[in-house]
Amino acid sequence: MRGRRSRLLAWWYVAIAIGFVLLAIVRAILGEKLWLIGIRVILALGFAALAAMEFRAQNKGR
Repeated sequence: MRGRRSRLLAWWYVAIAIGFVLLAIVRAILGEKLWLIGIRVILALGFAALAAMEFRAQNKGR
């Protein structure tokens, strides 16, 4: 059960990261301030790192 939950959590983090990237792209097109776009990109990178750690932990447990 732990592996299944970990895999789902990892994909959840991937989805959130993609959402922040898409939001940053849309806001960049609309001309928002660069520092606000940068914050969204940093958040996306953070969630991508969380996803990578979950995937790595899942593969270590095998």
